Amino acid sequence: MTARQFLIVVAIVQGALLGALIVLIILNRWFRVRRSTRLNPRREAVDASLRRWAAGTAPLAGVLVGLSRLPVPLAIDALVKWSARVPGERWRQLALALEHNWWARLVRANSNSARWWKRLECARFLSVAAMPQDTARLQRLIDDRHPAVRVAAVASLERMENTPLALAVLDRLPHLAPTVQAYYAAMLLHSRPVVVEHLQKRLQRTTDPALARLAEFAARLAEPALRERLTALADHSDPEVRVQAARALGSFPHRESVATLKRLIGDTSWPVRAQAARSLGMIADASTLPLVKAALRDEVWWVRLRAALALMRFAAGGRNALLEAEVGADPYAGATARMVLGLPAQALAEFAA
Repeated sequence: MTARQFLIVVAIVQGALLGALIVLIILNRWFRVRRSTRLNPRREAVDASLRRWAAGTAPLAGVLVGLSRLPVPLAIDALVKWSARVPGERWRQLALALEHNWWARLVRANSNSARWWKRLECARFLSVAAMPQDTARLQRLIDDRHPAVRVAAVASLERMENTPLALAVLDRLPHLAPTVQAYYAAMLLHSRPVVVEHLQKRLQRTTDPALARLAEFAARLAEPALRERLTALADHSDPEVRVQAARALGSFPHRESVATLKRLIGDTSWPVRAQAARSLGMIADASTLPLVKAALRDEVWWVRLRAALALMRFAAGGRNALLEAEVGADPYAGATARMVLGLPAQALAEFAA
């Protein structure tokens, strides 16, 4: 076989494969459209029965029958969609009724499935229909090796107050990526009393490697009961822990907070100084104005920026300090003051957050 003949054979094979791929795409699309056309009436019937049941004009039995006629993924989609529209007590009636439904039992059994998408279905279902006896399942799903399963399972805290689950989520919180961590934190807010009590104990463990992340979460809570523990962390040897303590104390306008921040604004670590300047601006205690004004001449630009933004919160006194710096001898302080003074109100609010 010559090279030309070989190339012709390769071209024919590639053409055949391309044709087969096009046919497969068309068939897949056709099957999807046909399946959607067949299932749409059932989906609309479920939505209608859920609407009537939510309004109190139809029995729950009709909803259960409609859900059982849908494929499991579509039934779970309908439950997730309607869970935000139906009040808590009424939704609990549906969750209790689903506990004894045949397809719901199959979904629950998938918490141990070897296929992650089956475990995801189970997590999504339990996120809106979990019962107290599902605690062990949810704990396994929260510790699942697949991130999508874990995120779906954590959503159960929005509707289910359970101490072991909340503590399991809190223990995993420090090891997550920032975006996922923020989502976990939002879900933990629904279990605030339990979380605050546990944080009181965890923040006392000064050698805990997760201390910085736990302090960051404590700052999000802005819980007055945590102020003393966060104030104590201001003397921690780890600069990252001091950063989180400085950031948190801005939410607690207390004389001890002010005294601690006065010390932190002179810290050897510039991120600590920057967060201390930010927090002093949030409290805006008149006695700290000279310290924030001095931070405007810091050697690190980020500290200078934070100090300038903080000064804008000190009303006339802070603004006058910026105007003085703008025409002062320090070119770096002047440039920072000029930039902040020229920002519109919306930009100031965003930068100062």
